[in-house]
Amino acid sequence: MEKARDHLFLILSFSFSFLFSGMAHGSYVVTRFGAQADGISDDSQAFLDAWASACGSFVPATVYVPPGNYLLFPTTFQGPCKNSDIRFKIDGRLVASGRYTVYADAGFWVKFEGVNGVTIDGGLLEARGAVLWACKASSGNCPSGATVSEICACSLSLA
Repeated sequence: MEKARDHLFLILSFSFSFLFSGMAHGSYVVTRFGAQADGISDDSQAFLDAWASACGSFVPATVYVPPGNYLLFPTTFQGPCKNSDIRFKIDGRLVASGRYTVYADAGFWVKFEGVNGVTIDGGLLEARGAVLWACKASSGNCPSGATVSEICACSLSLA
């Protein structure tokens, strides 16, 4: 009987350990917010929803991007956030639209604004610049295309 009680105690201890460790750090997977990861469907809103959850968390948070191709139109990840330890862990590829004129109106592709303590870890950014470069080579009267140069009032690091 005592041996069974010891086993039960160990099982409960491990269970509570996992439960509380999961509460100490929030993980927000973009596919759980509706991202399709097919490179065709617009995944911008899913990324913004995952960001809103991470940004609104009082504990360190991770926005996780699993393997796949994620189409993003102009997207602003806006702060301030409730915590200053947010990690974008990207195991996939962020893909811009081949229609570069979409980004001309916005002036950017991906923008972080008013955030502190954000780390971008991994991933590949595919701006699909071939069409834009063909335009620039032929006429020179082309918009800037997809840029990630808009990082304003932020504390951002690339891992």
